[in-house]
Formats: sequence, C-alpha cells, structure tokens
Amino acid sequence: MVEADAARVEQQLVSGGYRCPGCHSRLRPWGHARPRVLGRRAEAARVRPRRCRCERCLVTHVLLPVLALLRRCDLAEAIGEALALKAAGWGYRRIAAAVGMPASTVGDRGRRFIANAGAIRVAFSSLALRLDPSLAGIQPRGSPLADALEAVVVAAGAAARVFGGAPLWHFAAGASAGRLLSPHQPEPSGAGGAQR
Repeated sequence: MVEADAARVEQQLVSGGYRCPGCHSRLRPWGHARPRVLGRRAEAARVRPRRCRCERCLVTHVLLPVLALLRRCDLAEAIGEALALKAAGWGYRRIAAAVGMPASTVGDRGRRFIANAGAIRVAFSSLALRLDPSLAGIQPRGSPLADALEAVVVAAGAAARVFGGAPLWHFAAGASAGRLLSPHQPEPSGAGGAQR
C-alpha cells in the first residue's frame, strides 16, 4: 500500500524509497498494473497502479494506493461509509441505496468485516496505544462491528497527532495493508499509507 498521490509514488519509486517486503532490497519501476475504476458513483476514481520489481530477488509487486482495499472494486471511503451505516443499525438494502453499491455486495462486506471485527479491534487498539501511549483504553460500543470501527477511528486520530492528518479510510486501508475485508488480518504497521 502506498499513498494516493501517483506523482509522489513515482518519485519515491525512482529514488529507491520503497523496499521489497520479502528481502528488503530496493524496488525499481517495472511498468504498470492494469487500469481499474474504483467506485460506482460520481466520485469513482480511475487508477493505474504502479508495478515495481525488486532489484535483488526479482519479484514484482503492485503498489496499490490507499484509495482501495485489496481485491475490492469500490473506494475504501465508500466501504467505510457503508460499515459506519451498518454500525448505526441500517439494513443492507438501505445502505446499498445510500452508497450506490449492490445490496449483495454491501451484505457480503458487512459479514466479512464482522467476521474480522475482533482481530481488527485488537490490531488497531494496539496500534493506537503504540502511537499514543497516553491513551486510555478504547471504550466498548456495544457490538463487535462498532468496537472495531471505534478502534480504527481512535488509531487514525493517534496517527494524525503523530504524523499529520489523512482521510480516515485511507489510513485504515494503509495500516491494514488493504486487508480489512480479508480473512487474515495483518498487524497494522503504524502510519497508514506507509506500507509497501
């Protein structure tokens, strides 16, 4: 996961600022991944992620911007909006109409996030406390979904105080390496968007 600004990503890539997650050698430009459209509404974004190759192990990687979650066709912010509405008690059909996604997609993503909610809460609570040791414990919100969302929000606030602000769901996408809806949750790394 890299920041959303393609020009800065290119600058970092050319200057050797990105490292291979496997062997930690420099990543070098290696073309682009296929173009894709993220989102279904007027604010949909067309992206063409940068592809890179490790200069030592020769493995190629796609640098996915924090606008997205891994293997999802909607913007991270739209997915986050749908999750927040679900935590507020909205039904999946009503959420689908509000965010412009198919009802089946909204239902599936809600179920996936709830299945991961415990791990997300633990990982983002831990990240928040690493970023700001003065934080008191994160208050329970009454459901696993709401508790996980609260941990994400608190961690984003702690990261904003340390590193400066970033959109909430860009932070969540970056800190989770794009895996908020994936079966296995990685340990968040610290600064949303800093993953490679």
